[in-house]
Amino acid sequence: MTTPFVSIKTITYNHEKFIAQCIEGIMMQKTNFPFEYIIGEDCSTDGTMKIVQEYADKYPDVIRIITDEKNVGAAANDHRTDLACKGKYVAFCEGDDFWTDPYKLQKQVDFLEANPDYGMVHTNFSCVKDGKIIKSLRGEEMLPTGDVLDDVLKGNHIATATVCMKNDLLQKINIGKKIVDEKWKMGDYPLWIETAAATKVHYMKDDTITYRIHDDSVTHKLDWNGDYRFFKDRYIIKKYYIGKFNRRHLLPYILNIYHRELLKYAIFLKKEDLREECSTYFKEKAKGNEYLYRILSRYKMFDSIFCFLYTSRKKLKIIA
Repeated sequence: MTTPFVSIKTITYNHEKFIAQCIEGIMMQKTNFPFEYIIGEDCSTDGTMKIVQEYADKYPDVIRIITDEKNVGAAANDHRTDLACKGKYVAFCEGDDFWTDPYKLQKQVDFLEANPDYGMVHTNFSCVKDGKIIKSLRGEEMLPTGDVLDDVLKGNHIATATVCMKNDLLQKINIGKKIVDEKWKMGDYPLWIETAAATKVHYMKDDTITYRIHDDSVTHKLDWNGDYRFFKDRYIIKKYYIGKFNRRHLLPYILNIYHRELLKYAIFLKKEDLREECSTYFKEKAKGNEYLYRILSRYKMFDSIFCFLYTSRKKLKIIA
């Protein structure tokens, strides 16, 4: 196998319906450099491994399969594929997403080679659910570029399958160990925060991948209780890094957004302790449009209206 200039990594588990399209999107890349494709297959119970092996047999000089005799879980699978990457740069694509631009990798590597002060680049993307596609989700908006730590701490605007970054930075951050130690439920968001703290990050408007929303997804199949646990985890991560990187000026913004979202869970889960926390917060902090949240947190009579408007808006956002 030729020494790869770029490593592409995919972690996959029970993606039988999607993995072929994912692999095809990688293998169609047109580059002037060699790349390797590392697939972390976590002992799927469906036909995923069979499909992965067929492609590995077809492209033995490119594809390497990382697996074990037993399922190790998403965090460990992600970590072992990180460690297996040999290229100067690493790009990501999870097994249920797929790349759509055959020049995605070339464009990103060209940028990183020409701009050594940047350690990561990500792009625009499309989204598909139930056959309905939202093209170029970010539109013509230019997302923050350069020193983006504050922006990433405010909210994750980076889609994993669009990312290409320096491998030495990935290995130095070693996010897999942190995820396991802290028992965080998400691994990509902490990685973007750590990266933004260490280097400049660039955004390209090019639509290069399609992100898939489906019922078998770990996050999208969650009920409200499961979704609430991911919500709590996300804000634990935010607060951890606000402390680590001395970004206390972001706390008022983070706490405001946190309590707005917390109110949603209080209403849908009918949790009085969560409602009381929100009511106390907005009683002390309410100003301008926050008065609406103070009213919603105090009076249950508006719950049904809130639920109807929220679910209707959520459905409209995925129709294209």
